[in-house]
Amino acid sequence: MGIAEHLPKRNSRIVRWGSHALLLAALVYCGLTIARLGTDEIAAALSSQAWLATSSIGVAYGAMLVLLALAWTRLASREQPVDVVTSLACYGPGVIAKYIPGSVFQYGSRQLLGSELGLGHKQMVSASLFEAGFHIPAALITAGVLYIGGGPAALVCALCAGVVVAVFRTRPVIVAVGLQLVFFLGFGLLAASLAQFALGVSSPDRLASLFMLAWLAGFLVPVAPGGIGVRESALLALAGTLEPAGTVAAFALITRLSTSLGDAAFGLAGYGALFSTRSNRQASE
Repeated sequence: MGIAEHLPKRNSRIVRWGSHALLLAALVYCGLTIARLGTDEIAAALSSQAWLATSSIGVAYGAMLVLLALAWTRLASREQPVDVVTSLACYGPGVIAKYIPGSVFQYGSRQLLGSELGLGHKQMVSASLFEAGFHIPAALITAGVLYIGGGPAALVCALCAGVVVAVFRTRPVIVAVGLQLVFFLGFGLLAASLAQFALGVSSPDRLASLFMLAWLAGFLVPVAPGGIGVRESALLALAGTLEPAGTVAAFALITRLSTSLGDAAFGLAGYGALFSTRSNRQASE
């Protein structure tokens, strides 16, 4: 599905400049989010291996966000599934926009860009409501699997969810559920890997489990851009008895940095896909 050719040029111009302004504002707030962490001493104490793990896992997290994009667009375009590039163009810019205070701009971004790309407003709203609603059980399931069974159990669950997506790929809701589960289970595994390889904690799976609960707390507080502050505070409260406070604080810092890096990379990739799609449209006119 390409960009809707029937879109009036004036409206198209408004959407285009609006997306530019949204990108600029989101990048500014994204930078301020990282700057407000105020953990210079913790950052200075981290080893080069910790920084390498943080950046590597940030890139992996950004790549995994494609799963959420595909899940959302599968629900937003049930009759005619869109390709990966269109999914990125519609969903990607909103990932950066979530760092703007209010946490609603990411959904507004999807509505604007989705309409430009030919998606219906009603189906997009339904897809966003479903996505936000299912984030809660998906995060809780991941936390439970990591806490009880650890990484191996989470990996098996992710593989099973992937098989379900492949088998029932013609059913949008099942595909969306499966892709979200694969994403969150993978997210939990990345958090556990970060705890192990960057900090060498004694219980990386359990710390990752508590991190998923802290992530959920940040998600449920809409006024905090990207869950900043809420997620870190919840993690310190939940994991204070599992690991030393300094270790938990360091983990809060590197998980914030890695997810911010992944969000920024994925969001910029989304803008790249959007500009490429627009260029192809103009070339065909």
